[in-house]
Amino acid sequence: MIHLGSIGGTSIDVDFSFIFVVTLWVLNQYQRSKDIKVALLWAPVLFIGILVHEFAHAAMIAIFGYGASQIVLGGIGGVTMNSRKARPWHDLLISLAGPFASFAEAFAALFLYQRFAVLQKDPMVHAFMPIFISANIAWGVFNLVPVSPLDGGHAVRNFFRMFLRERTAFIIAVWIALVVGTAVVLIGIRAGQFFIALLLGWYVFTNFQQWQYFRTHGYPGD
Repeated sequence: MIHLGSIGGTSIDVDFSFIFVVTLWVLNQYQRSKDIKVALLWAPVLFIGILVHEFAHAAMIAIFGYGASQIVLGGIGGVTMNSRKARPWHDLLISLAGPFASFAEAFAALFLYQRFAVLQKDPMVHAFMPIFISANIAWGVFNLVPVSPLDGGHAVRNFFRMFLRERTAFIIAVWIALVVGTAVVLIGIRAGQFFIALLLGWYVFTNFQQWQYFRTHGYPGD
C-alpha cells in the first residue's frame, strides 16, 4: 500500500493491485493501438478519473457531517471507507456523488477542450482529452448499473430504505441486481464487451450468494 497523503483529513492510498491492473490496461491498449504514447495516457486517465470519483463520495460524506474518510485505489477501481451510520437519503446521495462527479469531470474537460483552441493544438492534450472524456462517461454509466457493490446497487437499496424496512429494501435491491445485472451481462456478451460482462457476471454471482445466505440465515437483526 502506498500512502499519497490526505486532503481535508481524508487519506488517499494506492494498493499495488491498482498499479497492476493499470499496467495490464495500458498493455492491452498498446496491443490495440500499437502506439505506446497513446497507451500510456491511460495511466493518468484512470488515476485522475477514479480518484475524483472516490473523492466525490468522501466530500459528500464530509458535507453531511460524518467526518473524514479513507480512499483506497485498488483492483479495478476504488473504495471510500467511513464508519458512519447515515440516514438512507444521505447514503443515497453519497452513492450517487461518485458517478455524477465522473460525468462532471468529463463534461468539464469537454468544455475546456472546445473552448480553448490551444488545447487542441497540443499533440499530447489532443490525444488525452478524448480518452479522458469517454473513459469518465463510461465509468459513470458503469457505476450506475444497479448491482452491488457498484454505486447504482447501493443507491437502489438506499432509495428503498427511505420508506421500507431494511429487510424489504434488501430483498428488492438484490432481485433488481440479479435481473438487471443478468440482462446487462447478456448485452455485454452480445456487444463483444467480454471484460465488462465477466466483471458484472461476478457481481451478479456475489448478489446471488447474498440472496442464498439470506434464505438460509435470514436478515441480520430479524
